[in-house]
Amino acid sequence: MSINKVIRWVEHSLLGEGTPKQKVKQKAAAKAEKKRQKKVSKAQKRDAKEKRQGNLTGIRLPELKRGDSGPEVKQLQSLLNKVGAMLEVDGIFGGGCERGVRYAQNLAGVTENGIADDKLCGWLQQQPEPFPPLDSDGIAFIALKETGGLSYYRQVGTWPHFPGEESGITLGVGYDLHWQDEKAFRALWSPYFPSKIIKELTQDLGRKGSRKREDELKAMGIHVPFSIAWNVFLQDSLPRYYRKTEMIYPTLGRLPPLCQAVLVSLVYNRGDSLAELPSRQEMRNIRDLLQVAAESDESSRRAALEKVADELVSMKRLWPKAEGLRTRRDEEAALWLKGVSA
Repeated sequence: MSINKVIRWVEHSLLGEGTPKQKVKQKAAAKAEKKRQKKVSKAQKRDAKEKRQGNLTGIRLPELKRGDSGPEVKQLQSLLNKVGAMLEVDGIFGGGCERGVRYAQNLAGVTENGIADDKLCGWLQQQPEPFPPLDSDGIAFIALKETGGLSYYRQVGTWPHFPGEESGITLGVGYDLHWQDEKAFRALWSPYFPSKIIKELTQDLGRKGSRKREDELKAMGIHVPFSIAWNVFLQDSLPRYYRKTEMIYPTLGRLPPLCQAVLVSLVYNRGDSLAELPSRQEMRNIRDLLQVAAESDESSRRAALEKVADELVSMKRLWPKAEGLRTRRDEEAALWLKGVSA
């Protein structure tokens, strides 16, 4: 060994850095450990997903009706969410749950009496997951925030409507014409509308909406049945916004299922810009927190993830008078923490 190599070896030893060969081995070991942890994380998520699905497969529920409550009702609500009932899974069989049961009974072609029996539950269990990358209850949360639920949709959302703020005329489950291009719009909606209606709605592409325009379109009799709205949501909007979310938050797929749904909800509502603007500060902070979480041990990871809820709540500063948006951020924060704790 040359005198220079001896000197470098002594320096590395004294500084506690190890020799160059040792450093290479340490780096390789760290990389291997990180890869192992990633595999473990994927396996844990896969097991959790299979467990969730298993909990809703082959179960036998008692007959459930309005006024009932408890874990069986939660299972029923999750099953109903697979087909678009958009229910909060709270274990309470109230008016919303009854509407969800009637809606599912209509889809299943059975008697619409609002009472969930074995026949309906069996049919629900046979239905596929609506969008496998996300938990069906998380999907229900996004759709509920965009539509207001089945009852509100039938009264308001079925018509082309103007939600306010910077939105354009909106169709179905949050399909905002302000932010759509003509080619994609025509390809997606032409199977559902005659050419005359398609031509009329193209006038609203790239434009902010108004109450006046909302009334004009309603007077023309243009409306979107929820079955069409749900299909467009699952086939186009949800996958598209999932990809947008994944582009700005690359570790999306490694997060708990409900947390993934929260981020998709956020991007669905606010868009995917991380521009260096004060209004996008929290969006960038979330990106940074997710990166810290991805590179940390379990305790530090959880601490970083919990801080994301604070960023969601902080966004309320942007809408001091828009109660709907402020409430949505609060509910996203609560769902985020539930996902982190699951």
